[in-house]
Amino acid sequence: MGIAGGLVPSPSALIVLLASIGLGRTVFGVVLVFAYGFGMAATLTAVGLLLVRLRGRLARMGQRASLRQAATRISAALPVVTALLVLVVGVALAARGVLSPV
Repeated sequence: MGIAGGLVPSPSALIVLLASIGLGRTVFGVVLVFAYGFGMAATLTAVGLLLVRLRGRLARMGQRASLRQAATRISAALPVVTALLVLVVGVALAARGVLSPV
């Protein structure tokens, strides 16, 4: 019901909702998911409003050649850095799982 009605905004919220149902505290889980969704909406709204206010300043910064080159380099390297970070965390978690006593 929560997924169909749009109440559950993410998989982690679904886990919270299912756990609260399993513990018999359904109302508490719904309140937590609602608070999570409200916080996410408030954050996205605040970031959007901030970007609208800073639109002119960001446009002027984008016209500088040195800043544009730096942004191009960063945007080219960011996927590789992110992939390496995911790989390192995955290997660390796998090693931790293999080395931990059962």
